[in-house]
Amino acid sequence: MTEEQSAQSTVQIALEPDESAFIERQIGDGVYASAQEMLRAGLRLLVQSERSQRIAELRLMIDEADEAVEVGQFKEFSGTGDLTTFIVAEAKARR
Repeated sequence: MTEEQSAQSTVQIALEPDESAFIERQIGDGVYASAQEMLRAGLRLLVQSERSQRIAELRLMIDEADEAVEVGQFKEFSGTGDLTTFIVAEAKARR
């Protein structure tokens, strides 16, 4: 067994008839070489979608922070120790 084979796992899933038919059509039309290739393509799309969603959320948070600063809603810290204490307290409050 090669290192690549030992890192792979086997998963069995139950598909609805229409899902199986869709996979067979995609393979038959030459869009994908196998069900495995099609599943991997779908997983890549899910990862990309999740990444895009996280980036959108971060951009929204940055925009909200910029707006808060513009209207004077911010805290000033005298040193990194004060900032660290504030961050730790905020993290504990969110739990």
